[in-house]
Amino acid sequence: MDIEALGAILRKEKDTGSLQELPVDFCEAVREYLESLDAEKKEADERWSEHVEDEIRSARMKVEDIISRRVGKIVKLASSGMKTPPKGMLEEEERLFEGVKHHVDEGKERLFALMLDEKESESEEVKEEKEPSWHVFKTSAEPLPDKDGTEELHIVRILEDLPTFMGTDGRIYKVKREDVIMLPKTNAEILCKRGVAERFEGKKEDGGGEHEIEK
Repeated sequence: MDIEALGAILRKEKDTGSLQELPVDFCEAVREYLESLDAEKKEADERWSEHVEDEIRSARMKVEDIISRRVGKIVKLASSGMKTPPKGMLEEEERLFEGVKHHVDEGKERLFALMLDEKESESEEVKEEKEPSWHVFKTSAEPLPDKDGTEELHIVRILEDLPTFMGTDGRIYKVKREDVIMLPKTNAEILCKRGVAERFEGKKEDGGGEHEIEK
């Protein structure tokens, strides 16, 4: 690693909207480069020491710019609903991605819960309406694992028309009364708690077709 290599990496990071793939030992290489400059500065005479100090300052500025640009891209990706880190991330950057994604998902859920709170009185009125024309047997329904392994899915029946919302899996859901749908566990539990959905624990009685489950 040297000042020219850092400059090339920074230029590429500026010119591309995606993350460029860095060597797995990038952080170690930068650290060793800066340490070698510090050692060189200590042994140099006053004139050369100033030259080395300028290079150290320039290198640190480039490293800071590279980090800032990459972090900005990572935050944008994590906020977009992407489930897994894209290629090109360093190990520490992957941890940053997961941390940001976790906090974004939590924030979405808190907002979603607040919106449901505002409609709680409406939910109580809807629950007093007549029972639906189809019934379910009370049989065991095990939670379904998410394909990506991030959060298990639960099947619920929607009890009233709901506004469009985003699930913790990043998907947009448009549901209405009597829909039977698979939702991430967190979303399913919130809807059931607020009384606007109930666990789907069986199938329709003989004589009727199966109720469609939305994907």
